[in-house]
Amino acid sequence: MNAMHPETLPRAATPVGRLDRLPPTKFQFFWVTILGLGYLIETFDNIAFGFVAPTIRSEWGLSIGQVGLVSSSVFLGMFVGALGGGRLSDKFGRKPVLIWSSVFYSGASLLSAVAPNYEVLVVGRVLTGVGVQAATGVIMVYLSEMFPSASRGRFFTVLTFIGFVASPLTSMTALAIVPSGAGAWRWVFALGSAGVVIAIVAAIALPETVRWLTAHGRDGEADRLVARLEHTASRRGPLKPVEAEPAAPTSGPVRDLFQPRYARRLVVLGITFAMLVYCLYGFTSWVPTVLVGRGLEQADALQIATTISFGSLLAPVLLFALADRVERKHAILGAGAITGIALIIFGMTDTRTATIVSGFVVQVGLSSLTTSFYTYLPEVFPTSVRGVGAGVVNGAGRLAGIASGVSVAAIYASQGAQTLYIALGAGLIAMGCIAGAFGPATTQRPLEAIEKP
Repeated sequence: MNAMHPETLPRAATPVGRLDRLPPTKFQFFWVTILGLGYLIETFDNIAFGFVAPTIRSEWGLSIGQVGLVSSSVFLGMFVGALGGGRLSDKFGRKPVLIWSSVFYSGASLLSAVAPNYEVLVVGRVLTGVGVQAATGVIMVYLSEMFPSASRGRFFTVLTFIGFVASPLTSMTALAIVPSGAGAWRWVFALGSAGVVIAIVAAIALPETVRWLTAHGRDGEADRLVARLEHTASRRGPLKPVEAEPAAPTSGPVRDLFQPRYARRLVVLGITFAMLVYCLYGFTSWVPTVLVGRGLEQADALQIATTISFGSLLAPVLLFALADRVERKHAILGAGAITGIALIIFGMTDTRTATIVSGFVVQVGLSSLTTSFYTYLPEVFPTSVRGVGAGVVNGAGRLAGIASGVSVAAIYASQGAQTLYIALGAGLIAMGCIAGAFGPATTQRPLEAIEKP
């Protein structure tokens, strides 16, 4: 293959350097579709309980506290999955962890579907959280390592667009299934076991990432994989030269994550992502409750909440044009400011139109921030600890999710919606400022160049 374009491929070029200069190929479009569908099923599994909770509460006579515990239990599982899945993927590879975590959460979803009582349901949701977060974390790392630097951000927007379809899909699925009779809610959880299909497809069609292979001394496999991509890309014209040969990725111990140059990134990203997750769930989990508290009928409140939720699909579309042109941390800064202001307006308005418009803007902003962060997190850590680094940051976010469920309820009950949303809006603005001021630059940069302080 090298002989086809000797002027564009120096003999000493490594697989990583050759990969980064390639245009997107048909293989990468196929891979992002698989990853996106995996993310969709994981998200479906993650949020399913929220749509069936009222029915389960009615059938089993659960208290609000018990429903809240089930909601929080999935975050506990996600915390474990973020840390464990990230480390396992650094040690054993991105592909096997994606396969087996998908099988794991599929089994956990079936356990939730057949749960005979409250206690088993809690266990099922904890285990679902473990598998879902392990799979999601690996998907983000996989995409960052296998897609060209110049188009990495746009591929992430495609991934998240497919995944964000889960929100309206879960809502419509629950509305179609749950009212059909007692126990029908179990089929919603059963559908989450479709993750096993993703596991099978990934086992057959997804290769291991070039960077992980190189870091673990499997250069021959990495070379053959890149040569295959080069062969496909060269049909469209001569390939670009390898402009700057990056240092080859290496494997290393977890303590590498705590070197001063990476520890600062770990702290900055951990704080800002936790702030985002706290504010995100503080908004999305309470919209219907807040609207009913303003005097709306429950059906009307759910209709407004559903309308607002479609903002999640607009965000990746808007980001597609900007993802690889605007520096990632600057995008987080801007989106944090706009979303924070819209959230404050949402809390203070009492008119239907302003509520829908401001809420829709908030949803677009929160989904934009989620997409930007999922692109950003794997970029800032070296290959040797990329999985565990992103996992630690994700774990901080899941702990924030648990805290949000408890403290947001307390703030709303004691201070009201206006104070709550002013606080959440200010938190998003602060989050953007911290990321913009202290986060590293990553857009259109090879991952190995980002590793440098």
